[in-house]
Amino acid sequence: MENLRNLIRSILFRIGQFEMLISVTILIGIVLMIFIQVLLNSGMGRPILWEQEVGAYGLVWITFLGASIALKQMRHVTIVSFVGRLNFRLRNLVRAIVWAIVLFTIFSLIRELKPIMQIEARANTVTLPFDLPRSYFFSVPLLLSCYSMALTAGLFLFESLLGLISLGSSRQLLEPIRDEQV
Repeated sequence: MENLRNLIRSILFRIGQFEMLISVTILIGIVLMIFIQVLLNSGMGRPILWEQEVGAYGLVWITFLGASIALKQMRHVTIVSFVGRLNFRLRNLVRAIVWAIVLFTIFSLIRELKPIMQIEARANTVTLPFDLPRSYFFSVPLLLSCYSMALTAGLFLFESLLGLISLGSSRQLLEPIRDEQV
């Protein structure tokens, strides 16, 4: 059981690293596009027409990838004053309830996204040199981050349930996904 948990943590850590790499690449691309846009607009008077649209789409992707990364690192807003005073088992019970609600919310969102993606696929990008469905820039990043967050929340729910049934008080069950566990 412990080996499986560590394997899942290792896989999620690698997924998180990949998400960070994509986010950094997109951010560097946005900065370079803005820099080139300023040079072309002020130096030659010929701006890149699609720079703002691509930048906006990039920010959407970064936002959803960042939410997924934050969940893996347990960086979302939490209230620790109440839960921190509970014993190990009660803390895991509260965590299990919270992670079950998070999973339910994520799966509800995924279920609702399917028809929305079909509607978004009817509209294309506006200023890009090639037409792409708008769902690639709104629903697809949300869907991918939801799947990643569902895997993470599933692991955290599993670990909370392990904390409920275990006799020991393993602090590792309450930890974010990090490199040391790889």
